[in-house]
Amino acid sequence: MKVSVIVTAYNYGLFLERCLRSLLEQSLPTTAYEIIVVDDASEDNTEDIMERYVEKYSNIRYIRNTKNVGVAESSNVAIREAFGQFIVRVDADDYVNKNFLLFLSAYLEANNGLLGVACDYVKVNNDEEVISRHDANEENISCGIMYRKDFLAEAGLYNSDFRHCEEKELRARLGNRYQVDHLKIPLYRYRIHGHNKTTNVGAVKEFEDKIGKLYDTTGEEKN
Repeated sequence: MKVSVIVTAYNYGLFLERCLRSLLEQSLPTTAYEIIVVDDASEDNTEDIMERYVEKYSNIRYIRNTKNVGVAESSNVAIREAFGQFIVRVDADDYVNKNFLLFLSAYLEANNGLLGVACDYVKVNNDEEVISRHDANEENISCGIMYRKDFLAEAGLYNSDFRHCEEKELRARLGNRYQVDHLKIPLYRYRIHGHNKTTNVGAVKEFEDKIGKLYDTTGEEKN
């Protein structure tokens, strides 16, 4: 198995099927990747949607948490269960270009020493109209980054204490020890809908401040 796509979902049933359709329509052969959806104890129709998709598609797996544990720990649950050589996260309210998996996995195959590669992204509204294009190096987000699973495991996976900014904490912890490259192609579609997790500005700043206090630029913990 080449790639494991991790989709963490919490009450995003309204958007989930669009996300799954984009992942099922990839140019990478379906035998080369799996989709692992972790339902973080949703209270909407997420479970009903997933029962239908799991029955229909053999490369989709579904895990339902018994309680809400957050994106970081939900991602870790999926990574531990993943069969893929490479890991990439896609939020349940987002979707991707058809070449998303093919291009990112090919880049990592051609560059053996990399921890991962991040692609650029486009912000879209609920009608999937383009709002703006973004450089992943200048304005990174938590998804659209493909990692080598063995390197990620070696780094200790995500810190489950971080309910927000889990990706920033991981990158800060990695510091200069691992290289994540930048693919300047907008393969990821980041949906803006008013209920995004990152709209909680106070919580995001709290965790960003926590990261700054914990790590220096090399990824070493501060005394």
